[in-house]
Amino acid sequence: MDRVNCLPTVETITTLIHGAGIARNISKAKELFNELFKRNLQPDTGAFNALLSSLIKSRDVKSAAVLMDEMVEKNIEFDNLTYHTMFWGLIRSNDVGGVIDLYERMVDKSFLPKARTVVMLMKFFCENQRVDLGLSLWNYLMNKGHCPHCHSLEILVTGLCSRGRVEEAFECSEQMLKRGRHMSELVFQMLKRSLLQLGEEEKLQKLYQMTKRLEMILPPNGQTLGTA
Repeated sequence: MDRVNCLPTVETITTLIHGAGIARNISKAKELFNELFKRNLQPDTGAFNALLSSLIKSRDVKSAAVLMDEMVEKNIEFDNLTYHTMFWGLIRSNDVGGVIDLYERMVDKSFLPKARTVVMLMKFFCENQRVDLGLSLWNYLMNKGHCPHCHSLEILVTGLCSRGRVEEAFECSEQMLKRGRHMSELVFQMLKRSLLQLGEEEKLQKLYQMTKRLEMILPPNGQTLGTA
C-alpha cells in the first residue's frame, strides 16, 4: 500500500489484525497493532477488540486482561464485543473469579450487554453454583428497563427451582409476563411442577391467567402453554 502512496487507515490495519487472529498468528496480530503507533495512528475500540480477540483465540487470557487495562488507561471505551470476547475467554478458562470481577466492573459502568452475552453469563453463573449472580444479572437488566431473552429465563428458572428457590423463579417469570414477553413451555411446566409441590395453586393459576391474557393481546410464535 505504501508503494502506491496509499497509506493504511486504522480500519484497514484493524481488518488485518482480525485476519491474523483468525489464522492464530498472534505475533503478526501484535506486530500489526504496534504498527498503528509507528504510523501515529490512534487505535480505537475496534482495533483493541481485534487484538483482544486474537489473544483470546490463542488462549492468552492474561495478556488479554493486560490489554483491557491498557484500554482503561487510554480511555478507550469497552463495547459489547469487548465484554463478550473477554467473558468468553475467562469462561473457557473456567476462571470464575475473573468472570465475577469483570461482571462487577461491567455493572459499575452501567453497561447493558446484548442477549448472547447475557445468556452466556447466565449459563455460567447457574452451572457454577452462583445462581445468586444469575439473579443479580436478571434484576440489574430489569432495573435498567431491559427484559432479557426468554432463554435467559429458562436457565435462571432451572437454576432457582433446582435449588428450591421457587418463589424467586415465579417472581422473575411474572416480571417477564408483565413486560409483555412470553415464557416458554419449558419454563411454564417447570414452574407448574414446582408450585404444585409447594401447594401454591393460587400462584400457578395467576401465572396461567397472565399467560392467557398476554396470548390474547400478543399471540406467541409457536405453541401455546398447557393448561394449569
